[in-house]
Amino acid sequence: MGRLADFFREQTITLAGQQKAKMLSLDRQFEDVESERDSLKTENLNLKAQVKPLEREVERLKNQMEQKNAAQSHGKLDETSEKMLLDVANGSGVKADVINNAGLSRAKGEHHFDILLKRGLIAQGLQAMGLSFYSATADGRKYLADHKLI
Repeated sequence: MGRLADFFREQTITLAGQQKAKMLSLDRQFEDVESERDSLKTENLNLKAQVKPLEREVERLKNQMEQKNAAQSHGKLDETSEKMLLDVANGSGVKADVINNAGLSRAKGEHHFDILLKRGLIAQGLQAMGLSFYSATADGRKYLADHKLI
């Protein structure tokens, strides 16, 4: 018998046939709910066990990405990008002139400008008469000083 039936029996409470059937039905429902709860607890523990390694892997990948981004943003520029940064810092800052001074094709020069902009070493200033003017940022000048280029 179930908990309710046991309780009624211990209390010496007698029930009529229909009431007793209803009580036994409630006992079965209660047992089913308990069984389902226990099953869900077990499933929950299994899922938590699966999630923990995944959380550690996500954290490891985040750290790896942060280290990679830090290395890229703080790493040394290639010689061409350094030359262009120095030209922007010391020259007129006209994009076309900087690319020509470096002896690069437009596409290659744009690529190096993208690198310098992404790393925050130069900033775009005015655009006049189809010319783009750039200047070295404080970080750009610091880069040049740190690498003994100025």
